[in-house]
Amino acid sequence: MLWTLPVLWLAALAAILLWYLRDIGRLWREPVLRCPVLVLESDDWGAGPPAQATALNDMAALLGGFQDTSGQVPVMSLAVVLSVPDGKAIAAEKGPYQRTCLDEPSLSTVLDALKQGEAEGVFSLQLHASEHFWPNTLMGSVDPKVRSWLSQPVPAWTEELPPHLQSRWTDASSLPSRSLPQHAVDLAVKEEIEIYKRVIGSTPRVVVPPTFIWTPYVERAWAANGIQCIVTPGQRYTFLAADGSHIADGAKFANGDCSGDITYLVRYDYFEPARGRDAGYALHALGRASSEGRPCILENHRVNFCRDTAVHRTSLEELEKLIAGALSLMPTIRFLSSCELLRVLKEQDPQWVARHFNERFPCFWRRLRHSGRLWKLLKLSGLALPGELLTRWALCSVKPSHV
Repeated sequence: MLWTLPVLWLAALAAILLWYLRDIGRLWREPVLRCPVLVLESDDWGAGPPAQATALNDMAALLGGFQDTSGQVPVMSLAVVLSVPDGKAIAAEKGPYQRTCLDEPSLSTVLDALKQGEAEGVFSLQLHASEHFWPNTLMGSVDPKVRSWLSQPVPAWTEELPPHLQSRWTDASSLPSRSLPQHAVDLAVKEEIEIYKRVIGSTPRVVVPPTFIWTPYVERAWAANGIQCIVTPGQRYTFLAADGSHIADGAKFANGDCSGDITYLVRYDYFEPARGRDAGYALHALGRASSEGRPCILENHRVNFCRDTAVHRTSLEELEKLIAGALSLMPTIRFLSSCELLRVLKEQDPQWVARHFNERFPCFWRRLRHSGRLWKLLKLSGLALPGELLTRWALCSVKPSHV
């Protein structure tokens, strides 16, 4: 019959929309920013080899040479590790784990560089962890390489550990990993917050989970100790599989999503010159994020600036190209730290965040266009056409705005 095809088509549309309802809702509810925003984040800094101090000072000098139209310099939000193993003590006593904290005299040059950059406004410090691993997991290891790493007489590079042992909030003594005891998590979170307060001199507001593995229980412990924001990859990974891959628990996040006292940020892409993701790559990501009304939160690690002189020099050059390119391509761009972005999203200031449908819809539609399978189904089903027409109308009715 003639009515069969229309009914089947409507049923297919309904099935697509119902199946992807959560994804569509997440894309719609995420705030739309009214100007391009660049957030630079770099992990793993802090306790470790003193050679980091030179890299930090070079980064600070470079960042301080630029400004956006508001006079704000680019900010590198640094996820700080607060301690490393006290190798000499561990080797001598062969007993419980002992640590060397970032405020020890041997690490004073690193701490001074972090605090100087913070005072100059080019660094924003946030919590990574007390250690970039779970100490009991390493202390219980019989691997000669791990035992040797633990007992090094000089501060160690955590990047030298096997990847699965660099996770903090899961027991990875064997794979697949297992949950840590809740009382141990409570004690560890409280301890690392106290260390941060002592070393940095303030209460951390933002945390970046090491290797992006954490559990809802860890999250509640952070919230109970003053953490307001978790930086995520867009979902929560809670365990490591037998092959070391990450296992998600199904929770997915958009920028500005909240759970109790916790707000989530979502990293958008990478700036990792040491791994081929250079300024050109990052600028492309910035353009895509800005077209979607999203902050471009770029992930970076200290390995790009440390341990290899040539890589360090190249990474600085690429960082300069990224910032200069961003200012050239997008004159209205604003540089924010993760903490400042958190404030913008929580306050929903209309100067920063679009409120009206005709401002929000084109960005929402671009997010859909980059949604992979969902977008393919929208095109195949014919739903893309009315969306394109609505986008054109909305763009014609929007007046330019500036923050």
